[in-house]
Amino acid sequence: MKTQHALLPNHIMDWLYSVTQDSALEQFTLVQPLWSNFGKLVRCFSPAHQTPFIVKWICQPADFKHPRGRNSQVSQQRKWHSYAVEREFYQKYAKPKHCALPRLIAQQQLTDSQCLVLSDLDFEGYPARPDQLTPQQCEPVLRWLAAFHAEYINTAPDELWERGSYWHLGTRQDEWQNMESGPLKSSASKLDNALRNCPYQTLIHGDAKLANFCFSEDLHHVAAVDFQYVGGGTGVQDVTYFLGSALTESQLLTQTESLLDSYFETLAERLVKRFDTQFAANVCLHWRDLYDIASADFHRFLSGWSPSHAKINRALHHHTRIALNKL
Repeated sequence: MKTQHALLPNHIMDWLYSVTQDSALEQFTLVQPLWSNFGKLVRCFSPAHQTPFIVKWICQPADFKHPRGRNSQVSQQRKWHSYAVEREFYQKYAKPKHCALPRLIAQQQLTDSQCLVLSDLDFEGYPARPDQLTPQQCEPVLRWLAAFHAEYINTAPDELWERGSYWHLGTRQDEWQNMESGPLKSSASKLDNALRNCPYQTLIHGDAKLANFCFSEDLHHVAAVDFQYVGGGTGVQDVTYFLGSALTESQLLTQTESLLDSYFETLAERLVKRFDTQFAANVCLHWRDLYDIASADFHRFLSGWSPSHAKINRALHHHTRIALNKL
């Protein structure tokens, strides 16, 4: 029997009953609200299919409030477009067999809202959400990233972001203006160009922080979520962002090189299977040389966005110094 639910509008509920072919959907629970009142992530259960679904309902907020008080139209438009990018990724690019991620069950696009119905990663064997990792526990994520980057090497980001990530210079001019004068600010375009001009481009996740990975209970396997900032880039942009989100300053200072070895080992293995040994070696050579550049590019964003952020630590300063000396 169809029932309406306070978590979702009636027209969305009617659509869910139709696309899931189950008029008895139940156990609706709020997983979390979306960023800045842009909608909700809701879990429900289908008695007909004996499986849970995740419903990602996105709507234009009536009262847009940036978490840091930056309520600009540019910020709101960027976020709204990011959800359209995620929808395109799930529809046209996602390959769950190669890299574990939610399966798209259905999608709806309206003038002022959009909705995705996705498989539930908890149900599929990824229920753990650690908020910190040891260096060794980072390796499953690095393997996932390497597989993702190898799968989409040389893929044009049609209908995605031309440049992946939420911090690239082209969409962060306000933050650049906010930076203090100095070598990092004056080198921003050079850092951006170095990443853009790399001959080996792929699709990057663009928001590969620890919170966007779901783990198996033993933490040996991972799946990723939140593909709102997928676009063109180099794999190390995801890697530096992930490591900075998962490890402490001291771990970053002592373990980054060995973790990069692990990432590039998997990347090379994947690329050799698709191309050849020389191609794989060339990609790894170029991207490893860009790791410091990618780190400094993220440092550039943080310096204008939140100059006292905890991620601006000795490890990030170390990579930035190396990058600026390379330019």
